[in-house]
Order: sequence, then structure tokens, then C-alpha cells
Amino acid sequence: MKSISKAKLPFASVVVFLYLLLVLMNKHEIQMIHESVDVESRENDDDAGTDDIESCLRPRENRAVSAKLRPPFVNLGMPKMGSTSLHSYFKCGGHTSVHWLCGGGKTYCGDCIEKAIKSDLLPLPYSTCKMKKMASYAQIDRGPENLVQVNYLNEIVSGIPNATFILTFRNMTNWFRSLTNWGTPENNMRKRFERANITGLPEGVGKNVSQFSSFYCEYVKRVRKEVAKYPGRHELIEIDIEDPTVGRQVEEAFGIKHTCWGHKNTAKHNNTVS
Repeated sequence: MKSISKAKLPFASVVVFLYLLLVLMNKHEIQMIHESVDVESRENDDDAGTDDIESCLRPRENRAVSAKLRPPFVNLGMPKMGSTSLHSYFKCGGHTSVHWLCGGGKTYCGDCIEKAIKSDLLPLPYSTCKMKKMASYAQIDRGPENLVQVNYLNEIVSGIPNATFILTFRNMTNWFRSLTNWGTPENNMRKRFERANITGLPEGVGKNVSQFSSFYCEYVKRVRKEVAKYPGRHELIEIDIEDPTVGRQVEEAFGIKHTCWGHKNTAKHNNTVS
């Protein structure tokens, strides 16, 4: 009885089959790697976004300076972020200082600065309002209705020959609560921000902590970028007014005793700082 021989595939066909199988496996492996990289990239982007938000809502370590910082000291921070404390601090240290009102208390410092900018003058209050030069300008805005430090940031930083700019920080939830509690329920400062149509905070925006955090984050980045354009000409001091060591920090920067620092204009019902 003849044996039945098993069918055999040609050698070339086997080689082609194995090659195609290898190609398909490699494609699948590459796709898996790409998907893994994409997921990791998205996770890193999310982390970077979180880090970016956090880094612009807290002060950077201030650059060491060989001598005590010199005036004019110009606060670029927001209302309810320690401006009154800065004003009292510099006055305690023997410096002249104005806060919010200029020209002998007859006009707003922010309006004086805006007028000076529009007249191509030095963007400080004494350029257009009847007053002497001051060492400290602790609050240069008129409130949300005229935040000159936001709306005219470039003109202020570029227009002052030499200055020590100050940028204040605080917990965003505390700031939001402070704005909400300042004024009457119908016209509190938080609502004034929402109505004012500020650069970076258009009208109708400013209803919650998240929106204020995004607004201040972008503003902080603008300030840092603008001041960095003038190395050796300006200094930027960043302080967290709620940091328990803030007194020591400002003493190191300005040479005024830390005991001069204290929370001023504090509302009794909400533990807020102006």
C-alpha cells in the first residue's frame, strides 16, 4: 500500500507568511507605544498646566541684592492684597507714602497716573496732580474701575526710569472672600470687578475663585515678563502677605524693621487684609 505524502507548502510562501506576520506584530507594537506616549504626554501636559497655575499664584524667591532697595516703591498688586499694610510699613520706616488717594487726598492716584500716561508724562501721580514725589506708592489704582497697573502695565514699567516694583500674593480663596465681604452686598468689590471690564477679566467674568485665579495668574506672568525686559533698571519683589515670615522678608529687602509690618485695614468679620 502506497503511503500518502503530506502536502508541503513551498519554502518561499512560508517566508512571505512569516514576514507579513512580523510586520503586523511590529505595527501593533508601535501603535501601543504611540498610544502610551500620547497618554503620558497628555498627563504631563495636565501636570504642567497645574504647575503653571500654582507657580504664578505664589511668589518666587526674590533675587539677592547687594544693597537695600531704593525708591520709588510701586505696588503692582491688587486691592485687598496688603496695600494698606505696605503703606503703613513704609511710613513706619520713615518713608513718604501715598495710598489710593493723591494730591492731598483730593483725587485718586490711579486717575493721576492715567492722565500722566495719556499726556506722555512720567507715569507717577505727581506728574499731573499737585503733590510731592513720594518714596512709596502703596496703591496706585482707583479700585476695579481703574486698575491702572493692569490696564497700563507696559506704560508704567517702561516709563519709570528706575523703580522697585512690588507684587503681592495671598490665598485666592481668602482674596475672593475678602472682595466679596468688602462693601455692601449689592455693591461689594467682587461685583465691581465683575462689572468693570478689566484687561484679562472682561465684563461678566469674576463670579468665582477659579476665574479670579486665572485672571491673577495671567497678570502675574505679564508683570514678570515686563519687568524682566529691563535688567539692572528695575527690581521686582514678590511677597505673600499671609506668610508668617513676611515681616522678616520685607526687612531683608527694604531694611525696615520687621516690627513695622502688620495687617492693616482688616475687616473684623472676615479676617481679611487690605
